[in-house]
Amino acid sequence: MPARSGARQAVGRLRHLLEAGNLLHSSGVVGRENGEAITGQLRTADDVPRGQRAAVAAVGALLRAAREELGSLSRVARVVALNGYLQASNDFTDHVPVMDAASEVLRQLFPHTALPARTTVGVASLPRGGVAEVSLVLELRD
Repeated sequence: MPARSGARQAVGRLRHLLEAGNLLHSSGVVGRENGEAITGQLRTADDVPRGQRAAVAAVGALLRAAREELGSLSRVARVVALNGYLQASNDFTDHVPVMDAASEVLRQLFPHTALPARTTVGVASLPRGGVAEVSLVLELRD
C-alpha cells in the first residue's frame, strides 16, 4: 500500500485501513511527533502526559488517513471502537487518563455521538519502541 499523508507506510504485510460493510477498520498506529515515534515505557504518573501526547497523535494520524481514504470525515457516522496499547511497566496503573486524552479528541470531533467502546491494555513493547499504539473502528454513512 502506498504511503499516505495521514499514516506512514505500513511496516509488514498489512493495510492501514480496510472497509468491511459500513465499517472502516484501522490497523494500529504508533503516535509520532515530527515524524518520529514517541517512545519509552510508562512507569509513573509523571509519564502520563507523554502517553497522552502519543495517544492523541496516533488518533490524529488515523483520522487524517481516514479522511484521505474517504474524501471527508463527514462520511463517519460515529467511532465505534477505540483500542489503545500502552508500553507500560508492570506497576503502571494510569492507563485510563492516557487514553482519556484520545477519547476527548474524538468527543470534540464527533460531539453529537456517544463515545466509542474502548479497550486499553499495557504491553511489554510496541513497534519502533512507541509508547502508545491506537486503532479505531469507524461506522460509515451510506
